[in-house]
Amino acid sequence: MATNQAGSKLKKSLYIFFLVAFFAASGFSQQSKNTKPAPDKVKQIEIRHAGVFRYDKGISAKRLIGNVICAHEGAVMNCDSAYLYDTNKLEAFGHISIIKGDSIFVYGDKLYYDGATKLATLEGNVKCIEKDMTLTTPILTFDVKNSIANYYNGGTLVNKDNTLVSKNGHYYSSSKTVAFKYDVELTNPEYKMKGDTLLYNTSNKTSYFLGPSIIISKDDYIYCENGWYDTENEKSQFSKNALLVTKEQKLTGDSLTYDRKSGIGRAFKNIKLIDTTNKSVLYGDYAEYHEKDSKALVTKRAMYVRMFDKDSLYLTADTLFHQDIDSVNNMIKAYHKVKFYKNDLQGVCDSLAYSTVDSLMHMFYMPIVWAQKEQATAKFIDVCVGKNGIHSFSLTTNGFVVQQADSLINNAYNQITGKNMVGYFKDDSIRKITVRGNAQILYYPKNKTKLVGLNKSLCSEIVVWFKEGELD
Repeated sequence: MATNQAGSKLKKSLYIFFLVAFFAASGFSQQSKNTKPAPDKVKQIEIRHAGVFRYDKGISAKRLIGNVICAHEGAVMNCDSAYLYDTNKLEAFGHISIIKGDSIFVYGDKLYYDGATKLATLEGNVKCIEKDMTLTTPILTFDVKNSIANYYNGGTLVNKDNTLVSKNGHYYSSSKTVAFKYDVELTNPEYKMKGDTLLYNTSNKTSYFLGPSIIISKDDYIYCENGWYDTENEKSQFSKNALLVTKEQKLTGDSLTYDRKSGIGRAFKNIKLIDTTNKSVLYGDYAEYHEKDSKALVTKRAMYVRMFDKDSLYLTADTLFHQDIDSVNNMIKAYHKVKFYKNDLQGVCDSLAYSTVDSLMHMFYMPIVWAQKEQATAKFIDVCVGKNGIHSFSLTTNGFVVQQADSLINNAYNQITGKNMVGYFKDDSIRKITVRGNAQILYYPKNKTKLVGLNKSLCSEIVVWFKEGELD
């Protein structure tokens, strides 16, 4: 009874120890080899059957031949032949099998077992089977008492659809957990994982990554240096240099969560979503990505950047929505405290929609635009932004454009008002404005470098021309 309680406590200690520092399993296994129970607790290896039995005084061992069966500490060992030494050690050959309880089966060609330490070393075509898990390796050490298996010369574990290989491995039956170290590779029909260090729970089919790891599937791949992946439910969480890459996009952040079945990913802190097709980037501290609908939401320091040939457009807001329209184009929607900047264009508004299909920027709720020397306001403003600069802008309902007439005179402004306006640009400077409905213009004519008087015109429609950004 005392032995069973001690064994139970030891199992719990090993389980906690493994979760905290699994990579020390190798050192623990070595320690187990050097730890011997008190002499009065050592049980002798029991011989249950042998076809031939004789004692060899020269080596102080019993020679067992033919259908040999031995037992020790709840484990039954079978082989073709064996030497059972007076030191309570067993050396066995041919068709080795160790059966622990009704769930663990270990097989090999050669066995060395120490009854004092309860450690078994198996060599040659070694297999360790527990329910739907099979571990194969050239050499295996097996702690019979605690049901812990270790290998250091390469091994393969097959668990239903998952196949894992590594150089070193440690299997803990009590926690149903395997620790893999060095050249780790997990293969599944849907994906492949490679890394340096991996924990795998055979019960809940969950992998835990400790160290640089990459998961590759048909449509995407994920990189991280810490995280977990539920292979059965295809849910995951990644941190430390986490990266998710699809065909058109790349997502990074301090931590990522991803549900492969629903196609929903979430990112937290220092987020960067790169669209390689449109040469654009989304930044923020929280993001959601819906893969099936090609939608993304970004909040907390949200910013959108689109690169052009000679310039870039920067857009910030409380919340940004990004949606792919097709394989080439996308739509950006910005809500609240919207600001944008480009070398030849700046603006603010409460909400905005920008489409790469027609390069139109639709501004709503008290929009204001600054373009070179001009400031424009209206109930609604549309701006057409091309690769090489502004093409045009449209002011709908109560359009108003103001321009400083002279940089040396603070209170002299050219002003254009009307129901609707359309402005056209050339070489990043305004070239023409067409005003329709209640058109009015108030401007200061210039004689070389001096302002001459003040002109005012009213009409239903006015066309205003500019030269080098100034009224012509």
